[in-house]
Amino acid sequence: MKLVILSAGSIAGSVARILSATPCYDELVIADIDLEKAQTIADEVGCTAAQFDAADPASIRSVIAGVDVVFNAVGPFYRFGIPIVRAAVECGVNYVDVCDEYDVAEELIRDTELDAAARAADVSIVFGMGYAPGITSLLARWATESMDSAHSVDVAIAVPYTVNMGQTINEHMLHSMSGDVAQFADGAIAHLPAWGDPKSFTFGAPFDVTTQVGYMGHPEAITLGAYLPGVENASVRFTWFEQEANRLWQQYEQLGWTSPEASDGLPMSPRRFLAHYMATPEAERRLAVESSGMPGTVIQVIAEGAIDGQSARVQFETQVIYTGQGGQDPTPHAAANAVRDMLEGQITRRGVMAPEACIDPEPFVRKVLGAVGVTLTKQVSTTTVVN
Repeated sequence: MKLVILSAGSIAGSVARILSATPCYDELVIADIDLEKAQTIADEVGCTAAQFDAADPASIRSVIAGVDVVFNAVGPFYRFGIPIVRAAVECGVNYVDVCDEYDVAEELIRDTELDAAARAADVSIVFGMGYAPGITSLLARWATESMDSAHSVDVAIAVPYTVNMGQTINEHMLHSMSGDVAQFADGAIAHLPAWGDPKSFTFGAPFDVTTQVGYMGHPEAITLGAYLPGVENASVRFTWFEQEANRLWQQYEQLGWTSPEASDGLPMSPRRFLAHYMATPEAERRLAVESSGMPGTVIQVIAEGAIDGQSARVQFETQVIYTGQGGQDPTPHAAANAVRDMLEGQITRRGVMAPEACIDPEPFVRKVLGAVGVTLTKQVSTTTVVN
């Protein structure tokens, strides 16, 4: 079995290291536009390096043609995701990625011809197999399957403010938290303002905080409605723990700094410039706010429906604590386990799909979160009418 990993970035490198510890492939290739970076990882894990350009469809095809599985971690996915998926289908190659862009997910969900082509090619295309989306998507399926029926799912993400997340993630977040973003409302995809319709969520210890969380552009808001039976409403919401940071980010949009369009005479869009600027030491000084002191990232996945004829609510909460007893980012382990399942033939559904359509949630989530020491809690509650 031959596996190609596209990208020599941090996630791709971590996936390569996880898989190389107990190889499930006969041949591994690390491919990146920067051949030197690819070679560094290849030397570390004992495989081959190759060069390719994600902006060139012919280059993509040349590096994945004839392989069994390709794992794609080239971002931002709203620029490179669709061309690489199309190349995988054209080449008849099974595919896994960590795409976290809502508009890419929407395009993939709506493209029935691409899904049909993947089925005809007898390949599985699984997009969004990281922590969020990915583990969050599987938790949503697990929650809805814990009830007799489900009608809604909310995913709420709370994170300590960071000025610089890396240029690619900076750009992704500016894209996800501006303009109108996709949610699933009343049985259909709807485009609603980022930061809009804030709802109150209470996060458990050691966070012990109740905060307002508004809309975010993220794939789960689209895929959960498509793949989970009976779900009529699905949303993804986001907040920085620091309210001053939330206000600052909303001001970016008000000032036009999140626009993806380059004005006449400018070499790049305001969004791309801001993403680059945020990665500078000057920005880290000027855009800083007072820290909330929160110890890490917390995510809740809440499904509502019915159990035994009574209104029911199932809530999962995962916590990634940055210091002390907490765990590490589950994304590389989630992706690596999906790639392993693909290579070993455990993903049997064909076509283009999100993880919740093809992966049994409970054993997969337990395995991934257990490997990285991430806390997972589950609460089930029902409401009984007594009079």
